[in-house]
Amino acid sequence: MNIWVEYWKNKQPENKNYFAQSQPIKWEKPDPKDVQKRFCLDREQASKFAQSLQKQGYFVSIKTDGVI
Repeated sequence: MNIWVEYWKNKQPENKNYFAQSQPIKWEKPDPKDVQKRFCLDREQASKFAQSLQKQGYFVSIKTDGVI
């Protein structure tokens, strides 16, 4: 089983006024050429890497190709 992290830069301006939002945040599917991948040894490593990317303003998805 392989585990990898797919990530891409958030191009939308950040809205710090979360409590006053009347509309949900819209998520748009990224252009495949903008998506980067990094393979990890285990889910714990993938989770730590994904959290660090989120703090830097990236959208992140942890993927696997087998049953956990």
